[in-house]
Amino acid sequence: MMKKKGLISFSGGETSGFMLWWLLENKSDEYDFTIVFANTGRENEETLEFVKKCAEHFGCEIIWIEAVIHPQYRKGTTHKVVSYETATRNQDWKHRNDTPYELMVKKYGLANIASRSSTRELKERPIHSYMKSLGFKKNEYETFIGIRVDEFDRMNTKKGEYNLKYPLVTWKPFTKKHVNYWWSLMSFRLNLKGWEGNCVTCYKKNPDKLTQIMIDDPWKFEFDEYLEKEYGNYIPENKKKKLLKEGKPLLELPIKIFRENLTVNDIRKRSKSFKKKIKDDSKTTDVQLSLYDDESCEVFSQCGN
Repeated sequence: MMKKKGLISFSGGETSGFMLWWLLENKSDEYDFTIVFANTGRENEETLEFVKKCAEHFGCEIIWIEAVIHPQYRKGTTHKVVSYETATRNQDWKHRNDTPYELMVKKYGLANIASRSSTRELKERPIHSYMKSLGFKKNEYETFIGIRVDEFDRMNTKKGEYNLKYPLVTWKPFTKKHVNYWWSLMSFRLNLKGWEGNCVTCYKKNPDKLTQIMIDDPWKFEFDEYLEKEYGNYIPENKKKKLLKEGKPLLELPIKIFRENLTVNDIRKRSKSFKKKIKDDSKTTDVQLSLYDDESCEVFSQCGN
């Protein structure tokens, strides 16, 4: 029997890592898998180390890619193949102004909850560009997404050309506590606290988690502060033309990155009097967690598009 083509979109998190292992163990006789990790350049170093260890431990090849943002209008994002050694790191912006994230901002403006261009341009489109380079059209392969049964509300229900599959919802229903327990038995884990996540300061995080990160590692907000200064009052010309054509008002300036219209300085001020204790859900194995945590940048998810 000819195998179906499957794309495993590996986010670099533990849920995604468990899905990867389960698919390789249980569906390799049915699918020819390609495993892709789209590096945005904003990941914690621990995430990159975890992706590398997963490939080594599971005995599989994980293709690392990064977005190639073309400044020309109507020229879509493509990709380039990188590696653990050559991938963009979250401090590279200090000595170069062509990191994938900054080039995305230059073309599309600052990303935030209202304008989620980062997931689209730094993950979704580079992944499809890579699959196209292998000779596959979007409707010629199934894409496997690491969303658990306890976060089913994040499944992308929009009809389109994507053949999306959610194995941890339909085939192997797993919750956060199950994933944590499975990883607790492994010889390695993703060495991040539950409030940290793969992206150092993701704009989808709630203010409490961002405040805790500011307390723990204030240096992680340096790039965001740089972006606020350089691009907070910047609207790309093509976006201006589109808004005017559609009869919509221009964006209110300065553009704020974080939830509740917070700036880096707002979060810094918040951290001075922050008393709330943040729960580290990365180690929880005995209780069910919130069903509606909308902070992940899982590609093709309802919250990520």
